[in-house]
Amino acid sequence: MLSHYSALNIESLIEKIDQYGFCIMDHFISDSITLTLAGELSTLNDSARMHAAGTGRDFGTINKRLRGDSIYWLNENVASLAQQTYFTQMEALRLLLNQHFYLGLFALESHLAIYPTGTEYKKHLDQFETKNDKQQPQRQISCILYLNQDWIDNDGGHLRLYLNQKNNAVIDPSIFKNLQLEDIQLDISPIGGRLVIFLSDTFYHAVLPASRDRMSLTGWFLTR
Repeated sequence: MLSHYSALNIESLIEKIDQYGFCIMDHFISDSITLTLAGELSTLNDSARMHAAGTGRDFGTINKRLRGDSIYWLNENVASLAQQTYFTQMEALRLLLNQHFYLGLFALESHLAIYPTGTEYKKHLDQFETKNDKQQPQRQISCILYLNQDWIDNDGGHLRLYLNQKNNAVIDPSIFKNLQLEDIQLDISPIGGRLVIFLSDTFYHAVLPASRDRMSLTGWFLTR
C-alpha cells in the first residue's frame, strides 16, 4: 500500500486513471525524501555526472532544440536510501495498477533530470512504435515526481498535457484546475513531492521553460 495515501485517496486515484487516463498525486513522498533526492541530483549535476538527454528509441540523438535537460539513470541495485524509498513507493504503485487494470507491468526505468533555466522539452509522446519488434518492452505508464523546493506558479516549468489526442474522451473541466478548454490542454506546476501519472501511449506532453532550474525524477512502468 502507498504509505501516504488513505483508502479514499487510492480510490480517487484509480477512478481518475480509469476515467481520464491520468492523475495528479501531491505528497507522493515525504518532504524530507524530496529534499534529499533534490540534493543528490544537485550533487550529480555539480560533479558533471549528468549528461545531455537524447531522443529516439536508443536515446542516441542529442537535439537541444527539442529538449534541454540533463539526466542520470538510476540503478535500483546501488540506490541511496532516499532512492530506495522512491523505488518502494513505485513498486507499491505498480502492484496497485496491475491489480486494478491488469496491465502486466513488470519493470520500472527511472532517471533524475534537471532543466536549466529557460530550457524546455517540446511536445512528444513517451511510447515508441514497435511494428518490427513485438518483443521490445513498452513504456505503458509515465510517472513524473517533482523535486523542486518552494516552487510557485510564476516560476513556470509546467508540464503541459495535451488531453485526448488519441482517445477523444470528454474531460470534465470541474475536476482539474487550470484546464484550458480552448486548447484542450492542462498545465501542471512542478511542485516538490507531486507525482503526475499518465498513459504513455496516449498523452502528448511538453515541459515549458522555467525561470529557475527545474528538477524531477521520471519513471516508466514497462510491459512486454
